Amino acid sequence: MAELIYSMTGFGNASVESDGLRLRVVLRSVNGRFLDLQIRSPSSLQELEPQIRERLQTRLRRGKVSVHIEVEETAEQSSLPRLNEDVAAQYIKEFKRLAQIAELEDQQPSLEVLGRLPGLFRSEATGIDVDELARLLFETLDKAAADLEQMRSREGETLVEDLRGRVGKIGDLVGQIDEWAQGEKERARQRLRERIDQLLQPGELNEDRIMTEIVLIAERSDITEEIVRFRSHIEQFLGALDEGGEVGRRLNFLLQELHREINTITSKASASEIIHAAVDAKEEIERLREQVQNLA
Repeated sequence: MAELIYSMTGFGNASVESDGLRLRVVLRSVNGRFLDLQIRSPSSLQELEPQIRERLQTRLRRGKVSVHIEVEETAEQSSLPRLNEDVAAQYIKEFKRLAQIAELEDQQPSLEVLGRLPGLFRSEATGIDVDELARLLFETLDKAAADLEQMRSREGETLVEDLRGRVGKIGDLVGQIDEWAQGEKERARQRLRERIDQLLQPGELNEDRIMTEIVLIAERSDITEEIVRFRSHIEQFLGALDEGGEVGRRLNFLLQELHREINTITSKASASEIIHAAVDAKEEIERLREQVQNLA
């Protein structure tokens, strides 16, 4: 069974809540020659960054990946309010003094009024279990990584389908080039023969020497070897897609070889239809190269 082919572009997201803590991990991945992890996390988790890197390196091979980690305390875990009794007593004492000054001794401040006074309540934060926080982090990280891998796999399937279609189109173009090239060698010989006959009188040069030169010149324009190598590279390209796995670098190398062969065909050919088809094939190779850059 062929291995999956992954795109380097993707998005992963996961959140976990437990014991008053909520963690969220967001992963974004784009193209990159190597694995480049950029981590943004709260200060409480920064000492775990080496373990975060190690954990992601076991799942991801290539791409520039941003890792954004958020930690939030829920109402259960967040700081709880406590009455500041000393402050409350002082407020009440001062209200009584104000009532005496205003000669309103029967007036008492309402709870609504007291509740809005600054400093009446203080916060007491509950402690956070560091081990539990690390456990939740890695659980969330694994879920986000799995979500990212799933998206990269779907993107990879789409890219492979597109690559196969483009390779098929290039194969058709090379097939046309091959058909045209079959008769081009003989036509080149005939054109050279006619040209020489126009320039020379019979008997001025040795006929065997003339034929030898015609053959050599015609062979210099022969593109049979280039077509054979081109088709071999296409077979290897499709074979790599069938095999799957991390194919990005291999496919990129094969595209360089395809580009080299099509350039040679363009430079050797003299027939306009061959040149035009070769230019079309070169454009498709460039589109393939752009797509392959996305593969891991």
